[in-house]
Formats: sequence, structure tokens, C-alpha cells
Amino acid sequence: MDRKQDCEAAFLEDAAQQIAYKPLRLSIIRELQGHIEDRAEEYEAEGMGPDEARKKAVLAMGDGVVVGTELNAVHCVRPNRLLALFSAFLLLGGILSASYMFWSPEQMANGYLYYIPGTALLIFMTYKGYPGLVWYQKPLLAMAVLLMLCEAGYSLLTRLNFTMVRFGGITLHLPLYMIRYYAVLLLGLVLAVALYRLRTNAGKAMAAAVLIPGAVVLLHLYLYFDFILSAMAVFLFSVTGTLLFMIHRNVFCGAKKTLYGLAVAGSLCVLGLFSLLPPQQTSFQAFASPGNHASSMWDDTYNGVLIQDLLSRTPLIGGISLTQSQMMDYGTGEWYFGQAEGLSEYQLQERVKQGTLRRNPYLHYDESTVTLWNILPQHYHNNYLIAVVILLFGWLPGLLFLAVIGAFYAVIFSCILKTRGALAGSVSFYCGLCLLFQSILYVLGNLGYQYAAFTNLPLVSEGKLSIMANMLFLGLIFSAYRYDRVLDLPAAPGSGPNLV
Repeated sequence: MDRKQDCEAAFLEDAAQQIAYKPLRLSIIRELQGHIEDRAEEYEAEGMGPDEARKKAVLAMGDGVVVGTELNAVHCVRPNRLLALFSAFLLLGGILSASYMFWSPEQMANGYLYYIPGTALLIFMTYKGYPGLVWYQKPLLAMAVLLMLCEAGYSLLTRLNFTMVRFGGITLHLPLYMIRYYAVLLLGLVLAVALYRLRTNAGKAMAAAVLIPGAVVLLHLYLYFDFILSAMAVFLFSVTGTLLFMIHRNVFCGAKKTLYGLAVAGSLCVLGLFSLLPPQQTSFQAFASPGNHASSMWDDTYNGVLIQDLLSRTPLIGGISLTQSQMMDYGTGEWYFGQAEGLSEYQLQERVKQGTLRRNPYLHYDESTVTLWNILPQHYHNNYLIAVVILLFGWLPGLLFLAVIGAFYAVIFSCILKTRGALAGSVSFYCGLCLLFQSILYVLGNLGYQYAAFTNLPLVSEGKLSIMANMLFLGLIFSAYRYDRVLDLPAAPGSGPNLV
């Protein structure tokens, strides 16, 4: 009896030692014990005694090292070195742009500083993100709902002009607009997990996928006006794409055709509601035809007109070539608006405050000292990195830059499509779409077609919070792909094969 137990224990120990992902070893041992018991029952049915049947069942399993090695090949973490290489390359590009584009030591330090916690978050999410999401789904959902309620309540206070916090004689202005911007994007991640938990009830899942984004559109646009329009567009299209992806992957119970119909109809209703709201209509009109809406040099639409004109003058190879006189015309806005007629200094200041001044009266340079950096659009150091590359080096290097970004997303979605798990695939698909749509809007803005507030180019053009949110998205993609084969979750009953 003891020898039989020693034989079985030795087999299980040999097999378990080959499993690289240690938290999975107990599950593998239980699985192997189940196979041994099944075989032992077969041998007992043939007339063997319990001890002899158990021993023969263990021997029939084969060599423990071989079995464990084969199981490890199937149930192991999967790093993606190609995606890691692209991510590191783009991160390095972002750090270099921070040193090259920012014009003051403080801005340069800030540019570097934001990458430190961002990179740390990426590493943490890669190793702990998806396992934490699997093990703590309910607490994370509850915490996310609570935080959203708190944020919505606080935002309602800001809608009523409670925008400052006072500590003694110090007044702090809270930059809630940035928190709101990324809270919208992170909401879609919470919704993807909620839809997965509703997978056995397709009706509730479809209702949640339509009603929650619809409510968010109305609530946020009432509270925040037009600043988060671009985030809202990214959120809505990413949620719609993720919902269709989940249906395609058989995550939900029910007939695919019916689910597709409900998802498309509901999403079109939400997008239609979004398109009818006045701030969105104004932003879309400015996006489609910036030249018809540029009224001063402080308009984003003017930035679009300016960048289009400058890009049209840029050759395939080599930077843009302008005379000092031409650059001065661009710097003052004379090329587009012409000379502002006899305004006093007071009138100039008032029109600056009102945003109605067409030309730029405040120049820190003259025709002898003006350079390309003086005529670029506002916030060129962060919002126009692709355009600046084209203006400095020509269209061919700019297109090469775009090709690298395109290859980065090709690798991302290749990883996502190889992810079998229902939850892993859904979460990573939403994260991938969020990154992709931000990049699409950023590229369009760099070509002169800016929609609402500028998005960031993930990993390259980053701000204080954008790098954290985008690193979280990318880290979850890494993590879902990495742990896809070692963290098992049940699929919806009757929904087809287990995808996780």
C-alpha cells in the first residue's frame, strides 16, 4: 500500500515540478489524480484489486517528467517578445521626444517623470493585471461602481461651480477635466467585465451594453460639455466593437444572428443620440471643414488649417523650406487673416481674453530671428509629433513613423486574436480598441483634422494621466495574453466550446 502511494506521489511530484507557472501546479495534480482514479475504476471493473488497479493506473500514465513537460507546453505563461520590443521602441521614442520637443528644463523633467510611474504600472499590470481581474472580479466591479458614483457626484458639484479646494490660505484648482476624460475610457473596461458576468443572460447583457453607454452620454455631456467628446467617441466605438467581438466569440448564450441584430440596433441608437447633441455637431463640423470655422489664431481649427498648409509645402525627403518673411507671416497669422486694423494695446488684450483676435500681436521674435518652432501650432510638443517629424525630415520619414505605429497595432491585435479566453479576449479587445481609436484621432489631428480635444498617441505623446491609463490598457493586453492558458474560467452554458 505504501509502495503504491509512493509510486503515485512520485509520479505527481515529477509532473508538477515541470509546470513553470507554480500557482497552476495544484490544479494539474488534481487533474492527474482524476485521470488515475478513472483508469483505476476501469481496471477494477475488469476484476483487479484496488491496490493493483491503482498501481497499474499510475504506470499507465507514463513517465511523470514527460507528462509534466507536455502539460507545461499547453498550460504555460506566454510572453510576447515582439510586442514588448515594439512597446519599448515607442516608449524610447516618447522619452526622446520629451527631451527634444520641450523647451524648458521643467517641462523636460516632467516629460521624463511621467514615464517612470507609467512604466512601473505597465510592468505591474503585465504580471498581476489579468490574474487580479480573474480572482477579484466582484470586488473590483463594486469598487469601480462606487468610484464612478463618487466621481459623478463630485462632478455635479463642479457643475455648480464648486471647482476649488481651500487649505488655509492656499486655493487648489482641481484638474477634474483630465480625470473625467480617462474615467470615461476606463468605464468601458468595467463594462466589458460586467458583460462577461452576464454572459448566461444575453437579454440583460444586451440591455446593459446599450443602456449604460446611453446614460453615460447624457450624464457626461450634461456635466462636462465638450471637453470629453473625443474620449466619449473612443469609448462608444470601443464598447460597440467589443460587444460584437464577444458575440463572435460565442461568449453569450443565444443565436448569433439575433444577438448581432440587437447589438447593432442598440449601438446605432446610442451613436445616433451622441451625434444629435449640439456640442458633438459643432465639433464634427469643425473636424470636417476646419477652414470654415477658424476665426483666430487661438482656435484649434486654425491649428488644423495651419498644419495642412505647412504639410502641403513639405517635400518627400528633407524638411520644409521657408523664407524668413514667409515664417514671419505664419507666426503673425498674416498669411491667413491679414493685418488687424488699428487696435490699441487695450483692445488687443481684450480681444485676446475674448478669443476673438485673429492675428498674433505678442511676438517674442522678429523677421531676423523667427524659426520653424515659432510658427508651429499651439502645443506642438505634445499634439503634433507626427506632423513635426514630417515638417523636419519630410513625408517619407513621417510615413515610416506611421508604418511603425501601424505594425505595433498589428502585433497587438494578433496577440488579442490568439487569446482564447472569453474574459481575457474581451478585456484585451476593448483595451486594444481604446489604444487604436486614440491613435487614429491623433493621426487625423496631425493631418489637420482635429476632432474635439486632442487625444494622445499612446506611449509616445503622453500627459500626466494619459500615460497611466494607456499603460494600464497595454499592461492588461500583455497580461491577458500571458496568462490566457493558465487561468481557466467557464464559458456560458450552451454557448459552444470553452473559449478560456
